[in-house]
Amino acid sequence: MIAALKKWLSENKLASFTLLLFGLIYCSISLINHYNFRTAALDLGMFNHALYSFSHGRMNHFTLDLEAFGPNYFADHFSPITLLYVPFYYIFGSWTLLIIQIASILFGAWGSYKVAQHKLQFAKKPVYILVFFLAQWAIISALSFDFHNNVVAAMLVPWLYYYYLKQEKGKVILFFVLMLICKENIALWLVFILIGFMLENGIKSFFKQFTTFLKFEIPLLLLAAIYFYVIVGKVMPALADGHAVNQIARFGHLGDSIGEIIKFVFTHPFDTIRMFFESTMDDPISFGIKKELHLVILFSGGIALLLRPAYFIMLIPIYAQKLLAADFGFWGISGQYSIEYTPILTLAFIDLLKVMRKWKSKSAFIYLSVILVIGTNLVTLRTRKTPWYDRTTSDFTSKIHYSSDGLNVSYLRQELAKIPSDIPLSVMSCLAPHLANRDKIYHFPVIKDAEMIVVLRDKRSFYPLSKEDFEKKIKELIDSKEYKLVKDEYLLLILKKVKHSAK
Repeated sequence: MIAALKKWLSENKLASFTLLLFGLIYCSISLINHYNFRTAALDLGMFNHALYSFSHGRMNHFTLDLEAFGPNYFADHFSPITLLYVPFYYIFGSWTLLIIQIASILFGAWGSYKVAQHKLQFAKKPVYILVFFLAQWAIISALSFDFHNNVVAAMLVPWLYYYYLKQEKGKVILFFVLMLICKENIALWLVFILIGFMLENGIKSFFKQFTTFLKFEIPLLLLAAIYFYVIVGKVMPALADGHAVNQIARFGHLGDSIGEIIKFVFTHPFDTIRMFFESTMDDPISFGIKKELHLVILFSGGIALLLRPAYFIMLIPIYAQKLLAADFGFWGISGQYSIEYTPILTLAFIDLLKVMRKWKSKSAFIYLSVILVIGTNLVTLRTRKTPWYDRTTSDFTSKIHYSSDGLNVSYLRQELAKIPSDIPLSVMSCLAPHLANRDKIYHFPVIKDAEMIVVLRDKRSFYPLSKEDFEKKIKELIDSKEYKLVKDEYLLLILKKVKHSAK
C-alpha cells in the first residue's frame, strides 16, 4: 500500500503539489471564516442542525428559518446525500461539512485532470488544466459562503464524464445517482449534461449513434427528468405541508408551477432572452450584475463555450436558474450560485484543446487562459457588483480576512462549549453553526420555547434586525422578567429563561 502510494506521488508530483497548494488556500478561506464566526445560520447552521438530527437517527425539522414553523428538512432542499456525511460528523463536529466541501472540490479537480490525461496526449499540460480548474472564481465565491450540496454535485461532473469517456457504465450510473441525491435541481442539470454528452461530436454523430443512445444515455436522461418533476413538483410541496418553502417560488413571476414556467419561456421567448442580460428590477443597485457575470465567465474560459457549444447546452439550466430568478442575489458572481460553471468550463476547455491542431497555438492558448483565470479571480476578490459583497470572507490575500475583527474568539469558544446541548436555544446567525448540536435551535429574534438566548452585542450581523431593533429586543426581554442576563462579557450576551416556582 505504502509502496503504491509512493509510486503514485512520484508519477504525479506536480499535480499533487498543485492540489496541496490550493487545498491550503481553500482551508484558509472556509475554515478561517468558521473559526472567526463568519459562517451563518443560513446556510451552515441549517445543514449542521440537519446533520446532528440524522446522526441521532431522527428526521430533521428546519427550525432556523425566520418563520420557525419547522418544516421537514427535505422540503427546503431535497438532499439525501447529507445522510452519507453522518459518520464524519462524529469526527469533525461543526467543521464536517466545510471539510467535505473542500475535499469534494479537490476531488473534482482531480477528475478534470484525469479527463485531460485521457483526451490530451501531451506531456505536463494536464497540470495546467488542474490550475485552470482550481483557480476559478466560482470556487472562491462558494467557499466564502458556508457549505452547499450543489458544490458537491458540481465536483462529481468531471468523474461522470471521465467514466462516460471510458465507457464504464456502472461507474457512470454511480456518479449519476450521487449527483441526483445532492439537491433537487441537479436532476434538471443532468438532463442537459447528458444532452451535451450526446452532442459533443456534433449533430451528425448524434443521429449516427442515436440507436446506441437509446440504450443508455436517453433512459438516464428520462430518469433524471422524471425525478426532477416528481421531487420538485410533488414530493417537496407535500413535505412543506402547505408552507411556501418550495424552490419554485423564486420564479413566481414566470408561473406558479413547472408547467407554467415552461409555458412562459416558450410563449415569451424575447422577454425570456432579455431577462438573461437585463435587470428585471427598477432598483439601480441591481444594474450591471448580469453583465459582470457574462464578462467574468468570458475571461474564465468562456470562449470555449462558444467554440464547443455542446458544453454551453450543459449550462442552460444553470444560466436559467440564476438569471431568471426574481432575486438579484442569484444573478451575480458571489456565493455558491456559480459553482456549476467550474467543471463545465474546464471540460469545454479540454475539448477545445483536443481539436486545436497547431502546437504553438495550443500552448499559447493554455498559458493565456490560465493567466486570465487567475487574474480574473484576483480582480473579483477585490471588487464586484454584488451590493453586499464583503472581502473579509473571500479575500485570502488580505490581512483582515484572518482577523477576528475585535471578537475574543477563544473566549467565545470556551463559553459556547459550556452551553448544554439538551436545551432549545435562540441564537444570532453567526453562532448558529457552532451551536446546532441540539434538537431545537432558532434564529434570533425567533424565541419560541428557547431556554437560553445567545447573541453578540456587536461585530457581526444582526440580521434580520437593525442594530437599534436588536438592542430594543434585548431590553424588552430583560425588562419582561422572562429572561435574566447571565453573561455580558467580551460582546457575548447570554440570557436564561426564568423558571417561576409554582404557587
